[in-house]
Amino acid sequence: MAGGRLEYILKVDSKGRILIPSEVRSMLNIKGVVYARVVDGKLIIEPIRDPIDLLTSSVIRGTSDVEKEIRELRRVAVEEVLKRVGERWSL
Repeated sequence: MAGGRLEYILKVDSKGRILIPSEVRSMLNIKGVVYARVVDGKLIIEPIRDPIDLLTSSVIRGTSDVEKEIRELRRVAVEEVLKRVGERWSL
């Protein structure tokens, strides 16, 4: 489906949750956490790679900028911590 387009009508439940169809989750490799933002009145949801996967792929392929990759891993980790804290204490 390179360059293709899928369209769905999805229901938003009373808690604001949307169920992403399994074929979409599989295609985009969405697991537990996604990155969401609003741009020009549109909700954009993107998968976030697991920091361990990022680290593993860096080690396998090598890296030219270790500090940059560490900063990225920290950013992802901080986002995940803030998300979990927000869920736990309803922030």
